[in-house]
Amino acid sequence: MILLVVDTQKGCFNERLYSFERVRNNIKQLIAAARENNVEVVYVQHDDGPGTSLDKSADNYEIYEEFAPRDGEKRFEKNVNSAFHPMTVLRQHRTKTA
Repeated sequence: MILLVVDTQKGCFNERLYSFERVRNNIKQLIAAARENNVEVVYVQHDDGPGTSLDKSADNYEIYEEFAPRDGEKRFEKNVNSAFHPMTVLRQHRTKTA
């Protein structure tokens, strides 16, 4: 089992979102419960490319600090709108851990 945390980067997860506090708290609770129950937490980050607000060299690319990955938790990168696109190799990771 895996908890997949997608696109929770500083550049796209912020107070402007509808029901931000509720969503933030729900994500924090899910991550905490997964970790407490030895469920793998995996992150997918979106890279919009050089010069954009989600450029992987920019601070906005980093995961929102309240649910940042711990050491050893996997991160996958994408530059398309699907975490399951072949470029992320996420499918291969899941098959290996199943």
